[in-house]
Amino acid sequence: MKINHIITSLFVAGTLASCAPAITVKYDYDPKVNVRQFSTYRIEADRQRNADPIVGSNLNQRRIADALDLSLKGRGYKPVTQGEADLVVRFFMDSKDKQQIQSNNMYSPYSWWYGGMNNGVYSRQYEENRVVINVIDARTNDIVWQGWATGQINNKNKERDRDQAFRETVAAIMKQFPESAGQDYGAAR
Repeated sequence: MKINHIITSLFVAGTLASCAPAITVKYDYDPKVNVRQFSTYRIEADRQRNADPIVGSNLNQRRIADALDLSLKGRGYKPVTQGEADLVVRFFMDSKDKQQIQSNNMYSPYSWWYGGMNNGVYSRQYEENRVVINVIDARTNDIVWQGWATGQINNKNKERDRDQAFRETVAAIMKQFPESAGQDYGAAR
């Protein structure tokens, strides 16, 4: 009887670990904007929305800004340090506490023999992070493209390097952004 409970507990623990939320990436854009007109950019953190002392820290902001700079340069855009840029790339990161609840609903016709039904309910608490990147037309101050990622980005338990996690997350978001200055949205797909 006890071995069944141990096996069931191990199975449920493994299932919960494998069901950990992955990073989900989505994007949206204004199809009326001709992106061929843009070639330069400026990156800035959204100071109002990055107020959280941990996820909005200067360290995490620098990680995101560096990854954005690398991605945009790789797509043919030029950074502007002095003067006006065509695009303002503004980003922020936030987090919220989440809880995942799972029931194993184990029932067997022989459960009365082994001590009744085993309906174990397990819960797992975790922090869900979100990185939002807004690409804004500097002349009109309108968002022309927006991408975001949701999942466990800032997780202490992950073995991989946090810098790597932020680079991969930003790269996944920017994957749908036009490949280089002068291309339209259809070229990014």
